[in-house]
Amino acid sequence: MKNISVIILAKNVSEEIVPAIKTSQFASEIIVVDTGSTDNTVDICRKHGVKIIHATGDSFAKWRNDGAKEAKGEWLLYLDSDERIPVKLANEIINTVENPEHQAYTISRFEIFLGKHLNHWGDPRVLRLMKKSALKRWEGKLHEQPKIEGTIGDLRHQMVHLSHKNIDEKILSTLRWSKLESQMLLDAKHPQMKGWRFIRIMFTEFWYRAVKQGLWKDGTEGWIEIIYQMFSKFMTYERLWEAQRKPSLSDTYKKVDDDLLIELKIKEK
Repeated sequence: MKNISVIILAKNVSEEIVPAIKTSQFASEIIVVDTGSTDNTVDICRKHGVKIIHATGDSFAKWRNDGAKEAKGEWLLYLDSDERIPVKLANEIINTVENPEHQAYTISRFEIFLGKHLNHWGDPRVLRLMKKSALKRWEGKLHEQPKIEGTIGDLRHQMVHLSHKNIDEKILSTLRWSKLESQMLLDAKHPQMKGWRFIRIMFTEFWYRAVKQGLWKDGTEGWIEIIYQMFSKFMTYERLWEAQRKPSLSDTYKKVDDDLLIELKIKEK
């Protein structure tokens, strides 16, 4: 399909990038935006003949904008390395861009979490297919969104999202992005964190995941996701609490060390 460019964000995903590339081969151009891989992800991409862009920074919006700048297609389809385009969705995309009724389209994701499909995740639609001329820019370091000039429609078929294959991968992701998210909250002058705020935030997350979405109905995997999302929220706001402390934790420990050193010196005398 000559007028579609698929843009895939990637970093250290050597074990999952090939299926993402293969399910994108209905497009005329595949661009991998590498955001700092230290494994052999880039080498694998080269072997499959895709265009590679080396991106810097820590902003998802910047990475997606970098991909758009290099794309030659009239239409852009954004994909993450853990997402797949089934044949029915690929055919729908081709038919849609040939006779478009809108300038951009959302796509629903079929969520597979720790190897199981979660029926009660809701309808996590993402805005990923758009006319290049309609895309003004992506905005947001985290939870980024595109600014579109024109109307937005919905595609019927789903993409597959292989969300977190093991707990190690999930924890590493949380450690990485909770730091950025807490900094964004700090920059936005979030109210001072107190004990009751932690309780409210985690209870709200529990209510949303367990009650509103009904993830508990998905069995063990659903409960793991409920508990983990509460933990993820805790990590973000605990980091915010640390950043808001005056004096900081490091200053506090330094003072304790200094006081102990003075005490020891007095005893030696």
